[in-house]
Amino acid sequence: MNDADKRIKWKARFDDWQSSGLIVAEWCREQNVNVHQMYYWIRKFKGELPPSEEPETKWLTVNVQDLPPVHTDQESVLIHIGMLSLEVRPGTNMELLSNVMRVVQNQ
Repeated sequence: MNDADKRIKWKARFDDWQSSGLIVAEWCREQNVNVHQMYYWIRKFKGELPPSEEPETKWLTVNVQDLPPVHTDQESVLIHIGMLSLEVRPGTNMELLSNVMRVVQNQ
């Protein structure tokens, strides 16, 4: 088989694989094709494809509004341990706070 015939045969396999939707290993197993040879030809044919054009970036204008700070009826608590300060706000996960305190105290 000459090079042109080989190329035609592998191009048909390449096209069949692409249209199958299968991963290379599955397709090769089903078709009884050597997976390493298939990867060789995939690289060869993909290198010949024209590079896809980059789509032009389209910028949009975004209007951002500053929201007023949210104030709650409850104040936060500051915990000072050495040089470290922890701010505890209402709704804080107490289990997480307990774990953090344990780690900080053991430092």
